[in-house]
Amino acid sequence: MDKKVIPILMPQAGQSMEEGTILSWKAKIGDKIAVGQIIFEIETDKATMEVEAVDAGRLSKIVVSEGQIVPVKTPVAYLADSDSDVEAFLAGQTAPNSVPDKKLEKPIIQTVTIEQTKVEASRQKVSPAARKLAEQKGIDTSSISAGSGIGGRIITNDLQSSSDKSTPSQPVAAPKMSKMRKVIAERLTFSKQNIPHFYIKLTIDARELFSLYKKTKPQLLCSVNDFVIKACAKAIRQHASFRSQYKNEQIVEFPNVNIGVAVGLDDGLVVPVVLDADKMDLKALAARVKVIIENARNGKIEGMGQGVFTITNLGMFGTEEFSAIINPPESAILAVGAIRENIKVENGAMQPTRLMTLTLSVDHRVIDGVAAAKFLQTIKELLEKPEVLLN
Repeated sequence: MDKKVIPILMPQAGQSMEEGTILSWKAKIGDKIAVGQIIFEIETDKATMEVEAVDAGRLSKIVVSEGQIVPVKTPVAYLADSDSDVEAFLAGQTAPNSVPDKKLEKPIIQTVTIEQTKVEASRQKVSPAARKLAEQKGIDTSSISAGSGIGGRIITNDLQSSSDKSTPSQPVAAPKMSKMRKVIAERLTFSKQNIPHFYIKLTIDARELFSLYKKTKPQLLCSVNDFVIKACAKAIRQHASFRSQYKNEQIVEFPNVNIGVAVGLDDGLVVPVVLDADKMDLKALAARVKVIIENARNGKIEGMGQGVFTITNLGMFGTEEFSAIINPPESAILAVGAIRENIKVENGAMQPTRLMTLTLSVDHRVIDGVAAAKFLQTIKELLEKPEVLLN
C-alpha cells in the first residue's frame, strides 16, 4: 500500500556532503507538487543547488525553515493530502493505509529529531551569506559573541563591523581553510590512501585532431576538450570496466556514460557531470559542456555524484603532461596535456607534427593493466581519426 505521508529529505549530493542549508523554499504549504518540480534550494559545502521533487503530492508541512542547517537524509517537509495524517505520523502513530510497522517508524523520527537538535544546539547561528564571506575574508565567527540578526544570528553586516575594529597595528589572522578546500583535502587524501592507483601514459599524434578542431569550431562551437570527452564517451561505452566501481567488496557496473569535467575555481576544484555523454553528437555535447561549466562557476554543480569517469585538462595552461588523483568513488580519471608542436620520425624521416599526451589514472581493484591499455588505445584511435567523432 502507498504511504499517505511522504517525507521530503535533505539530499546527499556527493559522498562528502554531511549537511545542507535550506536557502529558499520554491513551494508553499498546500501546493500540489509534481515529480521533477524544483521545491527548494540548498547550500552545500561546495555550492548552491536546486532540489527537485522525487515524489508527487500535496505539500502539507515544512519542518525546516530557510536558513536552517540539517544533516543529509533528514526530513525537511512532508507530502500528504491530510495535515492530520502528518501530525499522527510525527507523533509516531501509523496512519490508515500506511506502512504498518510502528516499531520502525517511531525510532526513525525520534533519531532524526535528536540529531537535528544536537546539530542546531552545537552550531553558532550564522547566515549562509555571512558564513561564505567569513571564509573568504578569514574571519573567525566564534570571536563574535552575538549577531544583529534575529535570535542573535550573525549576518554580513556583523562581519563588516568586526573587520572595521581591527587596526593596522594588530596582527592579521592567517586565512582559514574554506569548506571547499577542506572537502577537497579530505576526498583526495581518502583517494590516495584507499584506492590503489596505477598510471598509463600515451602520446598521440594530434595533427588531424587539431586541424579538424580549427575547421569545425565556427560551426560546432567546440573545443579540443569536447573532442576528448566525445572520444572517452565512445570508449567507456565499449569498455564496461570504466563505468564500474568498487563498492562493499564488489564491483558494480553502471549502464550510463556520465562524464565529469573538472572545473577550477578561485577557491578549489569542482566536477560537474555530463549525463549520458555517449548519446549526444559533438555539437550538442559541446553546448552541454559549456552550460555545466558556466553553472559551476556560478555555484551550481550539475550531476554531482553521478559521474563514472572524470576528465581533467590543463592543456590550456601549456602543461604537457601530468597525473591526476581519482575522484572517488569512480575508477579512473584522464589527465589531458597541451597539444604541442614537435617532430615525428616516420619510416626513418623526420616531419613536423603535433603531439598530445594523455595520462590515465586507474583503480587497480576494478581495472587491470591490460584493460587500461586497451581503453587508452581506443581513445588514441578515435582521436587520431577524429572524423568518427563528428556523429
